[in-house]
Amino acid sequence: MILVTGATGLVGAHLCLTLLKKNNRIVALYRREKKREITRTFFESKNELALYDKIIWRKADLTNLPNLTLAFNDITTVYHCAAYISMAHHKLNELQQTNQLGTSYVANLCIQNKIKKLAYVSSIAALGHDTKTGLIDENTPWNPTVEKTPYAYSKYGAELEIWRASQEGVPVVIVNPGVILGKGMPRSPQEQLLSQINRGLRFYPTGNTGYVVVEDVVMAMIKLMDSNINNERFILVAENISYQKITQLFAQILQKKPPTIPLRKGLLQLIWVLESIFSFLGLRKKIMTKALINSLCDTRKIKGSKIIDTIDFEYTKIRPYLNQQT
Repeated sequence: MILVTGATGLVGAHLCLTLLKKNNRIVALYRREKKREITRTFFESKNELALYDKIIWRKADLTNLPNLTLAFNDITTVYHCAAYISMAHHKLNELQQTNQLGTSYVANLCIQNKIKKLAYVSSIAALGHDTKTGLIDENTPWNPTVEKTPYAYSKYGAELEIWRASQEGVPVVIVNPGVILGKGMPRSPQEQLLSQINRGLRFYPTGNTGYVVVEDVVMAMIKLMDSNINNERFILVAENISYQKITQLFAQILQKKPPTIPLRKGLLQLIWVLESIFSFLGLRKKIMTKALINSLCDTRKIKGSKIIDTIDFEYTKIRPYLNQQT
């Protein structure tokens, strides 16, 4: 049987649906009934409630080792999609607990249960960074001298646990998606940006990042898991798009006014200083970091072509996809 962690999230829900359509037996993890209901609503929106009823649900938090151990009963293959996502400085502990500690438990249980293969959904945040060229690919080394966001550190630490499992005999593949676009689940990047544009978003960061659609992430993972490819990583980025252009695109689709005020690095650094003072005085929790400012303002090229060169795979174009989805 196949275990899917994070089955109540964007990638996990789409993955469960696709695997079930291929007649796989699925065990899906959930923490709260409310979260499981969100996945049910997603399946209902796709007119696939009959497939939803085939899911074997097991309640387990990634950081609850006894429950997680029970969830691995009769499992042969694992898709580890669960993650805590936040860029806020004050969420550091939650990020480390869920992403790093939780993944270490998953890795250990994969080793103990002699899992046939493990797929891990990481992030472009966990990749290295070439400060000279701005080019990032699978071979770009992690630079410990470059400050990262708390989320990046937690995902990088999680990757180390996955590589440890590979050294202990578990075949693994890691995918590093960019910002994942797709509808159907609340608080997804696409839903949040749509909401902000609808409310009259006025500001945009001056940098860029990589984007990919959720269906591509799911298809890439399944194809990699069904292949003989082991112990490799694959960046999943269809296009590198500036924050200005992506917000303009969403605004055009929604027929709303696009953001017009650039959030330049100097202004964000001033906000960081003020926020640090307020945090020291106990007036508010700290969100901004220097690494987050850099990620919002820097221009990088994230190369996602390895997956195309390795397997039969083609990216979905972002603009036509959004025109159909929105």
